[in-house]
Amino acid sequence: MKTIQLCARWRSALCTIAGVFAFIAVPSQTQAAPFELIYNGVFNTQDALNPASQSTPTFFKAATPFTIRAWFDTSSPNLAPASPPAPPPFAGFRAYSPSVATIKVGNQTYSIENFNTNPTAGVTVAIFDNHSFTPGRYAVGILQEPPQDGAGIIGDFSSASPAFTADTLTHTTIYSGYNGVGYGSGVCTGGPGVDCAITPFVLHNGNQTWDLTLGNYEEVYPGGSDPVVGPPGPLNRAELLATPEPGTLAVAFGGLAFLFGLARRRKS
Repeated sequence: MKTIQLCARWRSALCTIAGVFAFIAVPSQTQAAPFELIYNGVFNTQDALNPASQSTPTFFKAATPFTIRAWFDTSSPNLAPASPPAPPPFAGFRAYSPSVATIKVGNQTYSIENFNTNPTAGVTVAIFDNHSFTPGRYAVGILQEPPQDGAGIIGDFSSASPAFTADTLTHTTIYSGYNGVGYGSGVCTGGPGVDCAITPFVLHNGNQTWDLTLGNYEEVYPGGSDPVVGPPGPLNRAELLATPEPGTLAVAFGGLAFLFGLARRRKS
């Protein structure tokens, strides 16, 4: 009797886990489409990283590479303004609050507060398709307060493979042809770069809180060519990987651990 019950529980658990992996492996337009943004860029001497308790920002002394990783899901609410009534560029603009976001600067990795937990200074993943500000080009990065155009890092790319529109993003996408990047310190009331607030991104490392403060500037490289190339490629690059969020993976691996436990009990 115990053997029959155990087998029934095993089959039930196996079906459950199989369903989880089927859900992860086959994203469609009618269900969640989970992604990981990987964005590599470079800070300069107009940007600063310092403990939040420090009143005066400590600016970078030289070009400093960084890597942003953010997991999000296109089934979550779009935080970008609707178009209409917003101007036409926003029709191709989506902004999603990530479940997890990190930034690696040097040898340190910091977690970044997201929009859901901090609507003023928290990060969203900002995606612009080829119908946005520069027709035919794509942009991607991170942004605070999407409707007000808060602090952010938005890279401009000539193409994306495969091509997509903001409402049909379902597959891994690689950006190429780097045209530059726009950095912003916060919401600007007098137009781009004019009368701008300074709202640092809130980072955490261990028990310490840090401020990442950005300047207001653009780096432009006409022709879609990154001027600096190093292993494993251009310093400025981006990709959206169709991949489960860490929370989804935790559920899946938890189910596998449960199955492994059942197998051990069955052997014993």
